[in-house]
Amino acid sequence: MWQHSAGELIERCATAYGPDTAVVHQGRRITYHEQAASIRRTGRALLGLGLEPGDRVAILMGDRPELLDVFYGAVWAGLAVVPLNAKAGAADHAHIIADSGARIVVHDSARAERVDAARADADVEHALCVDADGVLDRGGHLARLLEREPDGPGRPDVTSDHRFGIFYTGGTTGQPKGVEHSHRTFVSAWLSEMLELGLGERDRFAHVAPLTHAGGLFVLPTWLRGGTNHILGGFDPEQLAHTIRTEKITASMMVPTMLYVLMDSLGGDATGMESLETVIYGASPIGRERLLQALDLFGPVFSQLYGQTEAPNQLTVLRKSDHARAIETGDLGPLSSCGRPVSIAEVRLADDELKTVAHGDPGEIVARGPHVMLGYWNRPEETASTLREGWLCTGDVARADDRGYLYIVDRKKDMIISGGFNVYPKEIESTLFGHPAVKDVAVIGVPDDKWGESVKAVVVADPGTPVRADELIAWVRERKGPVLAPKTIDFVEAIPLTAVGKHDKPALRARHWGGRDRGVN
Repeated sequence: MWQHSAGELIERCATAYGPDTAVVHQGRRITYHEQAASIRRTGRALLGLGLEPGDRVAILMGDRPELLDVFYGAVWAGLAVVPLNAKAGAADHAHIIADSGARIVVHDSARAERVDAARADADVEHALCVDADGVLDRGGHLARLLEREPDGPGRPDVTSDHRFGIFYTGGTTGQPKGVEHSHRTFVSAWLSEMLELGLGERDRFAHVAPLTHAGGLFVLPTWLRGGTNHILGGFDPEQLAHTIRTEKITASMMVPTMLYVLMDSLGGDATGMESLETVIYGASPIGRERLLQALDLFGPVFSQLYGQTEAPNQLTVLRKSDHARAIETGDLGPLSSCGRPVSIAEVRLADDELKTVAHGDPGEIVARGPHVMLGYWNRPEETASTLREGWLCTGDVARADDRGYLYIVDRKKDMIISGGFNVYPKEIESTLFGHPAVKDVAVIGVPDDKWGESVKAVVVADPGTPVRADELIAWVRERKGPVLAPKTIDFVEAIPLTAVGKHDKPALRARHWGGRDRGVN
């Protein structure tokens, strides 16, 4: 569909908006000319190390301008990015670096030890630090390489079919799996965002969601409209509110939990924040009562997206106009939906044989479009089970109403969405089984007003090995990071089983979800 590479779009931005401000971070203002120069230098420095088109560049750092330099410098040069979640555990970082076959890892000083440990299990040729004080033995300082490179035009020959990146998501087997995208699929997603989500010209976009995940997908669309990306380095409600007021921020993307915290911190007073025109929320469902509070506080500025790593950011959208109409008419039903299909995607509800279900019946959301992944990296069987007859099978079960709004009612996949992060119970169960006191364990998601769903582990403990809940929570946190650490643990004598001897998770979940109209939050 789209024939452009990411590098071509970056060059167009530099030409069109050169002296304007592209990025703001901690008082520093970077023009489009300066940003493009940094991207070119970084791309040329990476190629100067002997990397070839399609080679993987792993990125492990917090949100900062250098992350943009490396991410876009790599794809400008025809290399493939492998962004790592800075909040994930060391084991996941090591697995992803090795599984992707990354030839180079670019990191900051705060994650240097993790990169050093990962090199023991992965065939990494280069480790480059963006900070002078975090350079590893047999590593290098990226800034020194950049000094040698020219910053003028002269883009490498990169086509829309080149590999763009491998993006890791949780796996039902207990390890993250890589989702492979080309420039064609990713550019398609970017242009669809510009069409569907209410972004405008010269937006001032405040980034509080991780740039390595959904939040980062709004950087280039903002540039393509001549806007400015404000990198806040993470989510802090007071910092965000101050930035909105002082920089006249017009747009942002938040997971619902962030929105709740922001509203609570404001105490019902959004004075000085009238510049906000677009607040995109997604990654997990939002509570309708909290959404109504947000609409009352900020006005009809909200757009909801529903998508997956496999189809970046959007399969359906609940537009600003949908929110406004719901308030104007009093018909609040659509506010509980995930919207209607985006223009570039064909979306329908299907049964296990991929046949469209009768109207009003629940069915799995399946989709196809130009932004759907190429497949799972080196996992042909999982690719075949998810991409069936050209359709992406999402694992989410929904109903459709007469107006085309989709309402997610359950998940086929054994997955939890907590605070906007996908959490696969198998990863947590495998980690807990490594504790000597755990004889059996099942992990489920339970309702949580703040996080949407929170992780609960149901554990059968060895009577001869005393253990407390906080010990098991810390055990997972140390190995898998805070997102996957259970919030609560129930100790039981036995976990209920199905007729075929598997953990009866529906029975466990029913104890917490009973009386609700859907089995996800």
